[in-house]
Amino acid sequence: MSVSSQASRFASDISLSFVGSDHEHRVDVKSLLGMALLPIRHGSVVRLQTRGRDELEALEYMLNVLEKGIT
Repeated sequence: MSVSSQASRFASDISLSFVGSDHEHRVDVKSLLGMALLPIRHGSVVRLQTRGRDELEALEYMLNVLEKGIT
């Protein structure tokens, strides 16, 4: 199951961002295409943000998903 499909189970907005060589990149984690095209390199520091009625649950769940490397 993809990260995007995992994120879609929550009502909250979920975004991932990181600073690349030229500027900050930000994507809606629920966007499969956006996640696929995000140029994250191994070792990059990323920020996961959630906003909405189930934001804490979404943040905890998505951190777990990303830490385990489920894609």
